[in-house]
Amino acid sequence: MNEAQTDCVTEIVKTIMEHRRFLVATHVRPDGDALGSMLAMVFALRRLGKTADAYCQDPVPRTYSFLPGSHTIRDGAPLDFHHDVAVFVDCGDHHRVGARLAAYTKGMPLLINIDHHVSANPFGDISWVDPSASSTCEMLYDLFNRMRLVIDPEIACQLYTGLMTDTGSFRFSNTNRRVLEIAAKLVEAGADPSGIAERVFESALPQTLHLLARMLSSVSFHADGRLATGELSLRMFTDTGTTPAESEGFINHLRSVQPVTMAMLFREEEGGIIHVSLRSKDRVDVAVFAQRYNGGGHRRAAAFRVNGNLEGIRSEFTGKAIAYLLGSAEVDES
Repeated sequence: MNEAQTDCVTEIVKTIMEHRRFLVATHVRPDGDALGSMLAMVFALRRLGKTADAYCQDPVPRTYSFLPGSHTIRDGAPLDFHHDVAVFVDCGDHHRVGARLAAYTKGMPLLINIDHHVSANPFGDISWVDPSASSTCEMLYDLFNRMRLVIDPEIACQLYTGLMTDTGSFRFSNTNRRVLEIAAKLVEAGADPSGIAERVFESALPQTLHLLARMLSSVSFHADGRLATGELSLRMFTDTGTTPAESEGFINHLRSVQPVTMAMLFREEEGGIIHVSLRSKDRVDVAVFAQRYNGGGHRRAAAFRVNGNLEGIRSEFTGKAIAYLLGSAEVDES
């Protein structure tokens, strides 16, 4: 943590101590780190005697319904909150929380942003962004220690879930000694590694496998096998009776193939929007690629959204990715 980040943490602690009513929110289509960090922050604030409410525009995916406090998250309901401070976690852009909440929080006195994504649109009165962190849950672990908050089994479960999911079960390149040490501390505090892993990775429904099969049948390889692309159309979700939440992690199947160094998954959304997920290996930095199109993320995991039809966008950005890969190769060899 550099000096600027240390100053941010100091400001966040000061703000928490000086205020009483908090709204904690995360991005639409929440994943394990988003939900884990949001709920952990809510539980920590309540432990400190604060009023804290959790909000996410989209419902909690069935996979994460085991998280302590998941049933208390407000979603999609009319906003009738009255808060002093909004805390956004794991959210690289103000609008990623959804239009309704973005508009609501614009008028709030204070907005805190805690995130580990490289963003093209930084925001917040206090913005603590640490791209070197494996997850937002890792950052909250540091914050809670700074506040001398004893981590109980519920918070340990929430933080461990975010740590585990954003490191791909401690397989991705953002896994290091510190991450494993934090995971061990969370287990000591009451997190159940095997139980959490089973709920997250081994509870798929039959229709989820049918969706995965449809996605895998769409896969193609380019640039001598270095680029893998796949797609998820609205029709695929309708035909299999699934939702986008059930496709979490699908892109990792593309990255797992040799000699793939960059994977792209094009997911069609309502309103002519295409969500493009990116994953990489070796020296390929997909965050740089995503930022060109107002997206963001990390070196190994990023995303962006564009308007258009699925077939056209896939063709266009496959070409852009091939050119980017060739450019990366030239840089690496120089």
